[in-house]
Amino acid sequence: MILAKSLTGSLIPADSHANLVFQNGLLILVLGSSIIEHKFTKPADAVVNGLMGIVTLIPVYPDAPRAAWILVFGLCLTVFAASSICVAISERPGVGGFRRKLADVTYRIAATAGQARFLYSILILFGVFSFYSIRTTSTVVLLVYWAIYMWAWSAGLPVALTSLFQRTLAIPATAIVIRVDAPNIVRAELVSGSEWIPARPKACRRADGTAGLLLPLYAEVQANSRIGTGLFVPYQWPGAVAPLAGQVLDPPASQLPSPSQVSALVGGDESSALIGFVVEGSEIGAIRFEIWDAQVCQEGQLIYTNVSGSKVYYQVVSGETREEALEAHSRHGFQVGVAAQVGMFAKDRGFHKYPWLPPMNTPVFAVPESFGAELTISGGHDFVVGTIPKSLIPVSLRAKEAFDHHIAILGVTGSGKTELAFDLIRHAVKEGSKVIAVDLTARYSERLEDLTPKNLSLSPALAAELSAKLFAVETGDFGAKKEKEALKAFSDKLTADITASVKTFLETRTDDTRVGVITLPEISNTKATLYITELYLTITLNYAKNNPKTAPRTLIVLEEAHTVIPETSTMGLGDYESRGLVGKIAQIALQGRKYRVGLLIVAQRTATVSKTVLTQCNTIISFSCIDDTSINFLANVFGSEYAALLPVLPRLHVVAYGRAIQSQRPLIVQIPFRTDKAEGDAGQSNSPKLSQEPETTPATPVVKSA
Repeated sequence: MILAKSLTGSLIPADSHANLVFQNGLLILVLGSSIIEHKFTKPADAVVNGLMGIVTLIPVYPDAPRAAWILVFGLCLTVFAASSICVAISERPGVGGFRRKLADVTYRIAATAGQARFLYSILILFGVFSFYSIRTTSTVVLLVYWAIYMWAWSAGLPVALTSLFQRTLAIPATAIVIRVDAPNIVRAELVSGSEWIPARPKACRRADGTAGLLLPLYAEVQANSRIGTGLFVPYQWPGAVAPLAGQVLDPPASQLPSPSQVSALVGGDESSALIGFVVEGSEIGAIRFEIWDAQVCQEGQLIYTNVSGSKVYYQVVSGETREEALEAHSRHGFQVGVAAQVGMFAKDRGFHKYPWLPPMNTPVFAVPESFGAELTISGGHDFVVGTIPKSLIPVSLRAKEAFDHHIAILGVTGSGKTELAFDLIRHAVKEGSKVIAVDLTARYSERLEDLTPKNLSLSPALAAELSAKLFAVETGDFGAKKEKEALKAFSDKLTADITASVKTFLETRTDDTRVGVITLPEISNTKATLYITELYLTITLNYAKNNPKTAPRTLIVLEEAHTVIPETSTMGLGDYESRGLVGKIAQIALQGRKYRVGLLIVAQRTATVSKTVLTQCNTIISFSCIDDTSINFLANVFGSEYAALLPVLPRLHVVAYGRAIQSQRPLIVQIPFRTDKAEGDAGQSNSPKLSQEPETTPATPVVKSA
């Protein structure tokens, strides 16, 4: 005002040109940058700055240079619009997707172009050069004053001025702290009429003098009072917000940090949603967390906590309800999620274990559904099984580990295990492997028609003759010498024929001779079925063993594995010869990996499959299972948390774990729905294809009574 009086002769200039420079330029520059804004410009402050600029420019439109006026007016309008959008969007917690991106863009505009120092400096310079002569004393004085002030700001003078003004402002307390649960859960008695909602953070100072941000979690009524519970995070408030020890204040919206700043303060990032905090009962392998926002939590979802500066990921595997007694007649009911550790993520090695657990009350965040799109944890030769639910993180089988070793695909009838086997066969062929499928379903030749499978099966006549000779041995006179001699002669001839057939198949290098199918004529565990299977596996293994340099990588697929490698104790095979055949098949299968002969087992129940083979499968993928034997067996593989999920796994969801999976912990994986699978087409590509109308319905939190 002194400057205005000396240059214009009036404390409040009546001329709109002078008013733009002195009242709406220099005065608001000083007040806005030194008193209203503190350290950074909030979107709410930028709304006011942009609006004041618009109001200031409108009266001088007729006299101002047209191009310069339009440029400055456009800047003010942009600041006002962007900051208004940011304020409107940021009112809602847990914003994601397009709204989150829009909020981030508009926040940057508001925090930079909306600063009082920047915006009002533009107005001052516009006014000076538009309405004052460059050679006049007034112009020189105004420019010198503006330059001195901007220098003084960088030197820290306005900050000192801010503290003098803001200490006089008083904000009434909205709650009084009555208890602090270590390390950072605060209980406070609310003043009548005070709101306690997650979208409105509070200012708080604990008894030890530590000031911080208090995130309201929930409130309940006790006798004649309301008790609010909040998560305390250390934070340095501006001088205008100065709670006393034990006080909780409701700061003005202009003083609140932005949602992205709040997320960063509690250990998250701009795209993550806070869904809860760690509670008692947590372990290294699995944490328990009280759910703050149940709307964004569901089974299989990927969450994370910040532990010692590292993001440690977990997968939600269960949920339960709990009740907490706050006082004798007051109880608080809430939900607790259980999440198994997935580990830390490294681009070159996928997920790997973290050796410890997060502290009590550590905030827990949900990753956005777009998370993982940029991750490339699978190589070009890997087979993509699917993604982690509610994310885009791919889960792959490493080709070498998958096809040179043993894989088991388990699940009830109709769950999708055979369809997954078809995809693995196609990928193995794509990677140059030979595939020999032992099929009792009579579907492989038709469903793999695009790969021109070769029929390696025995003719019905030879199969019938073999069955007859085996039966003769079983029912012959004591010792059955003649019958055994006849069986031996027939077996030698059969072996020679099968050897020639398998050798021709393995040595042919054309693309249309990659898959061989052996369709067994019987669907029960007869000795003939075991005998035929043992012959084929022995011949295949011997060829690989005798031709280590030229034999191709081979994948043997055992469909309905309980028929060809049954658990003898549960499938009624009590005779010595049958047990011997099963044992020999198991030994052949287990030795195959030394000679690049892998094994893919497809079965419904673990109880009926040879444990000798099943326990050597170093990668297991399980769809839904409902029998106790399978669940108990898989609990030893996956852990009890994941095994408990198997009976209720949604359609097209699996639990996967093992050597070929790029994770040191089990994972729940969602297999994308494919229209070509639904239509039963034979020609299918290796890459999963999402449907426009997925079969799965939206998942809901799994909650059981504690």
